[in-house]
Amino acid sequence: MSRRNLKIALVTLALGASIIIGGTRNIHSKSPEIDGTKKALITTPIIIDHKGKAHKLDRAPVVFDHDTHTKVLLKDDPQNCALCHVVKERDPSFGNSEVRVFRFPKKAVDMNNKSAIMYAYHNECISCHKKMRSEGKKSGPEIGMCGKCHDRKARPRKISWSWKPIFNYKDHAKHVETVNKFKAPGGFNIAGAVQIEGTLKDSNKNCVICHHLYDEKLKKLYYKADSENGCSACHKSISERNVRSMANVSHAACIGCHMQVAEIIAKKPNTLFLDDKSKVEEKKAGPIECKGCHGEHKPVPLKQIAAIPRLLRGQKDIMDLPVVEKSEAQIVPGSGSRMLAVPFNHKSHEPRVQFCNDCHHYSLEKCSNCHTVMGDPKKGGGITYERAFHMATAKESCAGCHVTVMKTDKCAGCHQWIPAELPKSSCPVCHAGPSGGKLAELPLITLTTDKEKFPEKVVIKSLEKEFQPVDFAHSKIANKLNSISNDSTLARTFHATQGEMAICSGCHHRVKFSKNQPAKFPPCVSCHNRAFDPRNLGQLGLLGAYHRQCIGCHEAMHGKPTALESLECVKCHAEKKGVKTNQLIPPLEGNGSQTGVPVHKGE
Repeated sequence: MSRRNLKIALVTLALGASIIIGGTRNIHSKSPEIDGTKKALITTPIIIDHKGKAHKLDRAPVVFDHDTHTKVLLKDDPQNCALCHVVKERDPSFGNSEVRVFRFPKKAVDMNNKSAIMYAYHNECISCHKKMRSEGKKSGPEIGMCGKCHDRKARPRKISWSWKPIFNYKDHAKHVETVNKFKAPGGFNIAGAVQIEGTLKDSNKNCVICHHLYDEKLKKLYYKADSENGCSACHKSISERNVRSMANVSHAACIGCHMQVAEIIAKKPNTLFLDDKSKVEEKKAGPIECKGCHGEHKPVPLKQIAAIPRLLRGQKDIMDLPVVEKSEAQIVPGSGSRMLAVPFNHKSHEPRVQFCNDCHHYSLEKCSNCHTVMGDPKKGGGITYERAFHMATAKESCAGCHVTVMKTDKCAGCHQWIPAELPKSSCPVCHAGPSGGKLAELPLITLTTDKEKFPEKVVIKSLEKEFQPVDFAHSKIANKLNSISNDSTLARTFHATQGEMAICSGCHHRVKFSKNQPAKFPPCVSCHNRAFDPRNLGQLGLLGAYHRQCIGCHEAMHGKPTALESLECVKCHAEKKGVKTNQLIPPLEGNGSQTGVPVHKGE
């Protein structure tokens, strides 16, 4: 009996222990570090997992919601960033000028020492929580409640902003317009003392607020007109020597300037702007919280971009891109090419992208500075000069951008069936030779008026036993596609090599076009004459070919009817008296066709 009681006692003790451990693990959780896979799934803004030189963390990383903290702390005062961060400090690298840093923790800490990092974070976070609770305010967990922050069950959460900040022509123009209204814009230089070289023009007198260069020898910042570059040309993903990381410098520059403007507006709004009579309510500073800059990507319509004043940096309107730079042709044996130079209309391409870095991803230098003939692994990522222009899979390349455009609503109707690789016929379109600074105006493509070759309507009788014949508006559709082509400079440029046949080939595929083209194209049934051909599995029957071609085009171009709507045959096929179809696709009857409907030859 005693043994039985002992067993019962041990089981009871084990159950009690498991309940206690399970109930308190949120307070004293201990788990291995989140691995790379799980970490990638977490969408909350910041993961705090500094372990210094240690192999792993003792507890789960902290999933830190920065938005919640800024919402609470900045509600009363935009300067409250200083509650957590060292906002400003003097940088000896730049003549001991004062720069914004937003450093956390406030006290210097050895980031190689895991224990030192832990105590520094605990001191900053928990002491603030404790102080707020003593003031009767709601706050985060205190000491001993480890699992409230180090929660190994932290789940991915949706956030209202993305990692990559949004900055395009519209945003740049908005900043320029605002800065030009300042009474003393020089006081907003984001990098402290910047030496001006030469005389500034009115068009770029305020560019020095954001743009600057660094003199390695003199250890100073300077600004020179027409030398403006993208921030990432110097500021990379990590801090190097005298150059801060892109994240650090953008937060310091953008948020710092917004805070400075907000402070002036709050205290003396009329000392900031030239127009003292404007309403104070209309004078707003830029965002300080994360989602203000890291918002959802909403591309600016191209018509709006075209209306924005052009950014001039000494670029030519039309420039001839050589196949190989002369300097490299002399250094690299056999690098000479028989291909002609590419006349590139830089001015017309500018308003077709969201910003300069759509093509110049890091710096506004010419492409060959990074993408050399052999491929510079350090500057150009090993991408050769030739591949930089012809990679159809890279949206930054010419070919890749063109492929992206071909997938848009207006082009995808035809191009969804055309392979993405570059046809050889495209080579002379771009490699046309030196332009002399001028490009010929491209003529509009006109379709033939020959009614035999270009009928106004085509009657399709494939389902005439079940439905009325379809009157296909051949002329109307072809002219619409031609109008779309003529409205696009890109389409008109490449379609010009085929003329009107470029439009026809969207539907009449695999037909070799020539000047001796017969009066009529061969009917679809001449190739698609079987419902199922085991000798050619990739070739559809007539019904399948029509439906894929027509409905596929509607889907790609978001036209009517869509694939779902086309399940009702009467959307295209008028009902036939005396035939009951319930307006839907007839049921399968095992007669050899793909939908149970007999295939009738002829159009």
